[in-house]
Order: sequence, then structure tokens, then C-alpha cells
Amino acid sequence: MNSLNRSIIAVLIISFLHEAKGQQYTPKKIDSLISGTFQLADRNEALKISDKTYKLSEDIGYYQGKAKSLKADLNCYLGLGEQEKALKTANKLYDLAKKENDDYHCGQALIARALIYAYLGFFEKALKTSNEAEKLCENISDNDDRYSSLGQIYAGRSEIMNLQYQAPQSTIKYDLKSIEYYKKIKDTKKRNGWLAIQYSSLGYTYIDLDDYKPAIYYSRKAYELSKLENDSINQAFGLYGLANAYLEMNQSDSSIHYYKKALPIFEKANDIYRLQYIYDDLSVIYEKMGDDKIYSYYSKKSKELADIIRRKEKMETDKVSTSIIEQEKQTWYQNLYIILGSIILLATVFFFFTIKYFKSYRNEKEQKEIMEDDLIEKEEELNHLELKVNDAFAELLELAKSNDSSFLSRFKEVYPYFYNKLITNYPELTNGQLQFCALLKLNFTTKEIAHYNNISVRSVETRKNRLRKQLDISSDIDLNKWMMDF
Repeated sequence: MNSLNRSIIAVLIISFLHEAKGQQYTPKKIDSLISGTFQLADRNEALKISDKTYKLSEDIGYYQGKAKSLKADLNCYLGLGEQEKALKTANKLYDLAKKENDDYHCGQALIARALIYAYLGFFEKALKTSNEAEKLCENISDNDDRYSSLGQIYAGRSEIMNLQYQAPQSTIKYDLKSIEYYKKIKDTKKRNGWLAIQYSSLGYTYIDLDDYKPAIYYSRKAYELSKLENDSINQAFGLYGLANAYLEMNQSDSSIHYYKKALPIFEKANDIYRLQYIYDDLSVIYEKMGDDKIYSYYSKKSKELADIIRRKEKMETDKVSTSIIEQEKQTWYQNLYIILGSIILLATVFFFFTIKYFKSYRNEKEQKEIMEDDLIEKEEELNHLELKVNDAFAELLELAKSNDSSFLSRFKEVYPYFYNKLITNYPELTNGQLQFCALLKLNFTTKEIAHYNNISVRSVETRKNRLRKQLDISSDIDLNKWMMDF
């Protein structure tokens, strides 16, 4: 963002904060202020404005202003990695929009929930919420709102699959589907904004596919569209994509150039996740160049942020995950009770008509024999159901083999001692690494893990070697046995 634009926004913010108390703001002016928050790199400053616009909208009874302010809050909290606050805001937005029969903002709340669940590792819940959002958003009457919502849903599904380490060949179809919807938006500013975001994501996917020409093309398009709309934060994402592509192509000078252009924007936005990636990549580049001083500087900053992120993720997960797990357990038990109740009801009805039938023929002996056979059959049926319910190990194997998104959540319930001990002793492990440890705990071979996760055997061996270094496990120790004995 150039100096003139920064000055204009600064003047607007100062004017807004000083005059808000003594001035009656119109809906149009409130909308303008909210819209400006999405272009601010400083998300904490954006939060101050959206919180103020919410109060102003409440004072004048402007529902859309309240809903848009909460949506702006969501955008900031997700960018800052504040998952607990984001979830509370999403719930507040959903409840507010539900009362107004506002499908668009209800959908926005569900889209945000799906991302939050995915970031916390609850992939099954994330996909279920995403499907709910899609059904709801298909009914939105305004075309631009419908297209932007459906575009976000497909972009979100790509992100969910990426967090599950799904192959990029699977995620790219959702990235392209998202772009199809965004291109249908008639409002130029909205269309450019959403396309800029998704072009960045598509660029990252092509990097994962080792296809660098389209990666550079889409990252550059993202940067140019963001620059056209004076959207500094998405300019940074475009620059990051360019830097990352040139890094993979071993063009260090170009990579450094774009990383250093993106760096001050992400620093202003306090995007610790992206900053950690940049510091880490710059340390790798300068280490290869033999510049020990600069390598040491960026390596130290990367490690400092990595520690902050680990503590932050653990804190956020602890705050939110317990209640989610309890909700899932309650739903599971409710479904079980419904099944058992249905069986008992069917058995009762069956017995009633059987007794009535046999009484009519006054054949007591035959009646007793049939009832005894029926009781045995029903007892076997109930025993079979009980075995199915308790056969957790077999269920886990099937979830792992089918690469089911609920695998890690179910694993936590079946092996709570192992899981809690692992995250206590090694708190730096990510959800993806924890899922990998779970597969080793279940004694899956390298080839099986590669087959069921649709990745190469080499990729699995690489993850094993990284895990050995991280957990300080000697190469002569069998990793599967270590996990089973842990």
C-alpha cells in the first residue's frame, strides 16, 4: 500500500475513533468503515474498528452492520490464529443471523466454523459443517453473495484436505471450483478480492505439485489484483507464493527479494504462522549461501516463533477441543440409544403379534418353542450389536485404511493414555504428526501408510526420519515397536 493510501486510512481511523461518540453514523458510513478493515494489514487495529462499528450499529438498530462487524472480527481472529475467539464469534454471528432469517451470514458463520474445526484437527466435524454450509448457501437469493459463499466453501474444503496431508492432485479440483464461482461475481471489487485470495491458494497447490510455471503465474495474478484494490495483506500472500516458488526452483536471489517484500506486511499483521515459514525459509537460503550471521539471525527468529506457535496451538486446542469431543460423544451415544431403542421396540411389537397369533390357535407348546427361538435370535442380535460397539480396535483400523477424517478423534478416545503421554512429552508435535504416530502405534507398515494415504513410500520414510530426529529415537530402534511400547 502506497504512502498516500496509508495516510488516508490513518486519517479515517483517527477521525472515526475520535468522532464516533459524538456523531450519529449512517449505515452507509458504517459499511464503508467495515469494508476498510479487510484491507488493513494490522489486524489488531482492524479489530478495534469492527468492535466499534458493532456498537454503533447496535445503537442505531442496524442489523447488517452488526452482522458485517462480526464477519470482520472473524476474518481477524482466523488470521491471528485465535481459534477460541473465532469460534465464539462464529456462534454469535450464526445466532444473530438465524433470528433474522439471513442465510448469507448464517452460511458465513458455518464456513468459519468448518475452518476452525479443521485447524484444531476435527476433520470429520469440519467436513460435516462445510456440507451444512453448502446446503444453506445454495438458497441465498443474491447472486454475488451466493457465488462468494460457494467459492469460500470449496476453498475451505481444499484447505481441510491440505491439513489432512491429502495429495495436491485431490485438492486442486476444489481450488479450481472455487475460482469458477468467484469469476461469476459481478461486483468488480468483490470479485477481485476473492480471486486474489484464491489465486494465492492455487499458486501454493501448484508448488506442492512441483509445477512452478502456473505457481508463479497465479501468485503474480494474486499480487496484481490485490495491489489494484489496495489490499496489502493479500499482496503479501501473493508475494509469499512467488518467493516460495522461486525457493523450490533454487533461485535464491528472487526468493529473498519477494520474501523481504512480504515480510514487513506480515509483521504488521502479526501473522506468526506465515512469519515463521518465511524466517525458516530465509534461514535455509542463507545457510546454503554460507552467510552464517544472517542464517543465525533468521534461524533464531524461526525457532522463537515456532515455540510461540506450539504454546498457542496447545492453549487454543485445550480451550476448545474438550467441549467438541464431549459433543461428539453425546451424539454417538444418542445414536446408539436410538438403535437399541428401535431394536427393543421392534422386538416388543414382534413378540406382541407372535403371542396374539399363537393364542388364537391355542397351541401353547408350539407358541413357547417359537418364542424361545425368537428370544435366542434377538439375544444373538443384541450381543452382536454390543460386540460391534465395543470393537474399537477393528473400527480404528478401518478408519485408518479408508483415510477417514475422524480417525484421530476416535484414536484419542481409544488410546487416551498413549495420546496424552505423547503430547505431554512432545508438545511440539502437530496434528498431522500425531496422526502419523497413531498409524505407527497400530503397527501399519511403511507401504501400508503410503498406500492408504495416497503418498509415496519415500514420503513416508522422510516423515519417519524427521520424527526420529524430533523424538530423539536412534535409527537402530524399530519406530513401530517404539510407539507400541511407549
